[in-house]
Amino acid sequence: MPGDKGKKGKMMPNENALRNQRIERGEALLRFWGVRGSLSSNASLVGSHTSCVELEFSEGISFIFDAGSGIRDAGVDREFKRITLFISHFHWDHIQGLPFFPTLIYSDTPIEIISCFEDTHQRLATLFDPRFHPVPLENYLNKIKISLLKEGETIEREGLKIQCARLNHPGDSFAFRVESPRLSFVYATDSDYDPLPDPAKEVFQGADIAVVDSQYLVGDSLKKAGYGHSSFKRALDVCAEHQVRSTYLFHFDPSYSDEKLEDLERQAIDYVQKAYETSGPKVQLAREGRDQKIHF
Repeated sequence: MPGDKGKKGKMMPNENALRNQRIERGEALLRFWGVRGSLSSNASLVGSHTSCVELEFSEGISFIFDAGSGIRDAGVDREFKRITLFISHFHWDHIQGLPFFPTLIYSDTPIEIISCFEDTHQRLATLFDPRFHPVPLENYLNKIKISLLKEGETIEREGLKIQCARLNHPGDSFAFRVESPRLSFVYATDSDYDPLPDPAKEVFQGADIAVVDSQYLVGDSLKKAGYGHSSFKRALDVCAEHQVRSTYLFHFDPSYSDEKLEDLERQAIDYVQKAYETSGPKVQLAREGRDQKIHF
């Protein structure tokens, strides 16, 4: 991918090139704006922002998954026709960027927020409470619509079918599946996948692309049992067991250096090859600023 050289001579993605890619009808760009978990990290080639993933369609239409600190960059120097924002849960690293999202602040773009929590309005009002943020939620309600998606339901947005499923995380977190006849995409972060609830198994089953919680190396996951996160190994087992074709490892511990994450990726690729040979998913790290063109 073209770009500028960063430290150690590595190529950094050229953001202008990413923003200006032409998207045809029926296509989407999968973009990673934030890939860290829990807290933003120090400067990193893999990425330092907290969770934010985008499916950008043609004609200024986007699905955005979570509003961590990465959502700010997602709105810089861009014009949208409409946005659907899916919030997996309301832990700070998944919503902390929303009050600073330029599209929300400076434009009239309609934003539909889809959540599986019945008290979503109350939770958002707390985020924008003047005790914590200077501008209240009421200032934005003319362009925000809040919609509830219940587990077991299927809704349709932009001609795509959408489902959710509860994951195994303190306070709950929900996976989302976006599907067309050609492709299925799953966003399923913040979960200890052991056990994986039955409805979540259905959401994972046969997905073409899955973005999965891989916060820890195996040893660290044992030390932090009960935190509601996964090792890369367990995440890959879940993907392999449910015939996921391609997996993005995601939601990395903020203390992990680039070198440690590159080691995690090497271990993950080696594990899939040894454990599943040719039947396992394709494996790669989610990297901030990188994208993949997909066809819905």
